[in-house]
Amino acid sequence: MVTIPQYKDPTLEAMKRICVEQGNKQTPRNYLGASLIGNPCSRQIWYAYKAYPKKPFEAETLWNFEDGHRTEDLIAARLRLLPNIELWTHDEQGKQFGFEYLGGKFKGHIDGVIRGLIQAPKALHIWENKCSAEKKYNEFQNAKVKYGEKNALKHWNENYFIQAQLYMRFFNIDRHYMTVAKAGGRDVDSCRTEYQPEIAEKAIDKADKIINAQSEPQRISENADYFVCRFCDYAEICRK
Repeated sequence: MVTIPQYKDPTLEAMKRICVEQGNKQTPRNYLGASLIGNPCSRQIWYAYKAYPKKPFEAETLWNFEDGHRTEDLIAARLRLLPNIELWTHDEQGKQFGFEYLGGKFKGHIDGVIRGLIQAPKALHIWENKCSAEKKYNEFQNAKVKYGEKNALKHWNENYFIQAQLYMRFFNIDRHYMTVAKAGGRDVDSCRTEYQPEIAEKAIDKADKIINAQSEPQRISENADYFVCRFCDYAEICRK
């Protein structure tokens, strides 16, 4: 078999290097984000909150983040095409809507608030959009079939589910509407989720304990090959 030579475009390689350099220069957060608290490992969340160094993002990962932001804007624009939809994504100063708790040490920012859904025209919903790879998108659709629309989010992604519960709690809105799209919005699906206050309060208690922990919480597993540990950004620090 003939080996096909691998040619790398030096311009694109240089572009990747610059993207990695700039994309990993972000200022560390000085708070714990609602998007993290559903992670099953409290130790990993604690490392993130304390801004421990982690593996830098590769260019492809950074570009996935860009896909997410652009797809969110695209889905918002499409929703606004509907005559009865009201979608608020920013306040009068152009800032995202958010909440602060525990002295500003626990925060979260929502994609928006929506009203006018055909299936629930009068109800306010927290709106979130998630950009997903094809495999995860298919898993989402399968979860809807297996568990029903209003239970799909919990079974598809526990982290997103807890994030949704926190947003409903802090914005005093008892319904959540998530759109799930492939990159570029080529395919899009959705689910609605109802507020479960006990889930939100449990997550707040977890955040409080992590924020006030003076040392690393217990590992989720002592086995370095445990699936959560294998893909952890802080695996090297954790195992020292």
